Amino acid sequence: MTDDDVAPEQGELAITRTGDRLRLAREAAGLSLADVATRTRITQRHLAAIEKSDFSELPGRTYVTGFARAYARAVDLPEAEVGAAIRQELDDDEYGSRPLYEAYEPTDPARLPTARLTWTLVIVTLLLASAYGVWRFLSVEPDEALIAAQNRDADASEAPESAAGTAPAAKVGATAAAVAANAPVVLTGLSEVWIGFDDAEGKTENWRTLDPGETYQVPPAYIEQFTLRTSIPQALKVTVGGRDVGPVGPADTLVKNISLKPADLIARADGAGAASGTGPRPQG
Repeated sequence: MTDDDVAPEQGELAITRTGDRLRLAREAAGLSLADVATRTRITQRHLAAIEKSDFSELPGRTYVTGFARAYARAVDLPEAEVGAAIRQELDDDEYGSRPLYEAYEPTDPARLPTARLTWTLVIVTLLLASAYGVWRFLSVEPDEALIAAQNRDADASEAPESAAGTAPAAKVGATAAAVAANAPVVLTGLSEVWIGFDDAEGKTENWRTLDPGETYQVPPAYIEQFTLRTSIPQALKVTVGGRDVGPVGPADTLVKNISLKPADLIARADGAGAASGTGPRPQG
């Protein structure tokens, strides 16, 4: 038998491994290992190990099969057939004697997130949760339980305040009537303070936080449609046409249903002054 007769047989033996078949299909398609790596998201080192049938370079039996199937799809080979051939080669090489830690075989390990990606997502999630917790802790917006409790206190205190306010009504009426209906209403934060604007049904339609020294001129539409609420009255300065109307409620107490109409704010201020015995200061 001549050397020419032996060569073809040796050549056939050289491509009996599945890795050789994958390599030949890749080369026939004009693809590089980098191209296959891009299509499958498998590292070139692992792809090269599959082509050489050097399964010891791969992380485990499950990944060998999954990587080979993904490689087959990338070069248009039947993936089920390639997967079966790889499993047979693993059995022939007694690869199955190695400890197996995988509880199941994923369809395509290349699509599973890497350990680094998983830990990155966990860390990002923890950082976001921590940032949200700090924001909630530092926010001056009262929580729902506190608002409910303060609402009850405000409701209980509104009736006495209304009764007391009727006594000097005749005295303050003239002063309130003299205030222009379109006088600007300005809210100023003396310290960080949360304010909200309630509609006729008591639902807060809008809210914001004023920083120390920050001013907010209430829009005319708000004056007509909404009432004011705040949880830190002593931190809020209210002026009407430049006049300070004084605190809108007791310190550290949720107050609500505060009319934003200029005449009502002036009447409220004058009523509080008359009740305390000071009354409004005469104008020069």
